[in-house]
Amino acid sequence: MTRLFMTLLLTVFCSWVHAEGLYLKTINNTSLTTEQIQKSLKKLEEHKDIVLRGDLEVPPFHKRGKTSDSLAHSFCTTCHMSPPHTKSERTRTFMNMHTQYIACETCHFRPENVALTYQWQDTRNASLVRVKPELFRQAVQPEDKTKKTLPAKKEITQPAKGINPFYKIAPYYQDQAVALRNNEAFAQATKELWKKEGDLDNKAELRALIHAPLAEKGPECNACHNDKESLLNLAELGATAYQVEKIQNNIIAQFFARYKDKDQRIRIINLLR
Repeated sequence: MTRLFMTLLLTVFCSWVHAEGLYLKTINNTSLTTEQIQKSLKKLEEHKDIVLRGDLEVPPFHKRGKTSDSLAHSFCTTCHMSPPHTKSERTRTFMNMHTQYIACETCHFRPENVALTYQWQDTRNASLVRVKPELFRQAVQPEDKTKKTLPAKKEITQPAKGINPFYKIAPYYQDQAVALRNNEAFAQATKELWKKEGDLDNKAELRALIHAPLAEKGPECNACHNDKESLLNLAELGATAYQVEKIQNNIIAQFFARYKDKDQRIRIINLLR
């Protein structure tokens, strides 16, 4: 490591002696290989900024409504775009939908031989959120089909209670939040380094360190959408029995599970089978 980079790390790490989470501890204890650094340097050299061309709208269809930036407080969006998933045309919409209620680290920070727990967190201040069924987008209970009359108009137009895009399921280790937020010292130091022109060697090392504990590819859909060994304990997160059953047997996740390779084509009618 260069003296500049070492100074950056030591200065920032000293401020976390009593408060660093598992992700930051893992970074602190990571020894990079030459291959990791060279791969990171290559990524930086090949990087091209994405220029947005404005609002995409094809009237009267496909109009994208304005949404709050639910990832605004995530360390990941120091560099990554929001929404972050762009590569797979097949699954990116489904994956980006999950960012409204799943923290990045829930999918991408999965260290071996470490028992993580998952809890609802308000990502604005890292506080815990009291679990309740209304935190899930899935209906709390099945529709009463014996009901002959429509609900009052007031009930139809009333927004769902409890849904907040800043409330996300996030990983914890020994009751301490794993994830970093973008107002923490390490995130701010990273941002300052990136503002400097050039300095690719230091940036490559820092980038490699940040990504070393992370899995580039998240888990398959059936890691959560199954009724056997789900990554998340939905009941402990507040889901009703009805919500658990519907989430575990999600038809979209089952559809994606049928693809064996990226070039495979499946007819949309197969969704009904």
